[in-house]
Amino acid sequence: MSDQLAAAILGLIQGLTEFLPVSSTAHLILASDVLKLDATKFGLSFDVALHLGTALAVLLYFAGTWWSLVADLAHGRWRMPGLVVVGTLPAAVAGVLLEAAVERTLRSPLYIVIGLVVGSIVFVVAERVAHQRRSIGELGFADAVYMGIAQAIALLPGISRSGITISAGLTRDLHRDEATRFSFLLATPVILGAGAKTLLDARKAEGLFAQLDVVGIGFVVSFLAGLAAVAFMIRFLRTNSLNWFVGYRLILAALIVAAIVAGVLPTQ
Repeated sequence: MSDQLAAAILGLIQGLTEFLPVSSTAHLILASDVLKLDATKFGLSFDVALHLGTALAVLLYFAGTWWSLVADLAHGRWRMPGLVVVGTLPAAVAGVLLEAAVERTLRSPLYIVIGLVVGSIVFVVAERVAHQRRSIGELGFADAVYMGIAQAIALLPGISRSGITISAGLTRDLHRDEATRFSFLLATPVILGAGAKTLLDARKAEGLFAQLDVVGIGFVVSFLAGLAAVAFMIRFLRTNSLNWFVGYRLILAALIVAAIVAGVLPTQ
């Protein structure tokens, strides 16, 4: 397989799974294991491109909302911007304190299986208890912190940032589409922060502009796929539940277990 095709595949996986509730971390880990990628070509610079592509996608899709938040700040209206800031903090703190430990110890296929199954259970329970009678405008700061803590849990591979944050919103009685919008607003600073951190690491480790074709393809494909995924999720979850994704997650978990048993994937 050519490097350019591998870059396109990884960009597609990142763009789609960052926003679909199926866990981007799980899919990227598995894809890297299966494709046996050269770390010198698909290292930190490539990770930067994928993160920035998906970040640009969600920023562009919600550009009107972000401008409204900026206008609120300019006119001294702090409530909605404050909710986003407060909701983002748990994931930001968890990322700084725990990401390295998670990277070292919890990225094996077996842990991905556990995350996929546990996340699926969370989806089903959240949908079962959801009353869907509140809008984003009715959120309080406690609700934002609660959803932010849920987003922080998505550091664990297999959980899904969007899925668990939307689930948290449902358990706070948000309408599903409103929970989806707010989860993406909370995800935007986190994705940008992850991209910025990886950018700094890349500058120290390997330089930024090696393999420009691979990096460029990854960025463009992740951006386009991410934009499509955000638009799809916003529309799909207006009338459909998270349970639609549970079957896929459980099938993927079963396939991973089968691959581990067959020796295709490592246990660690």
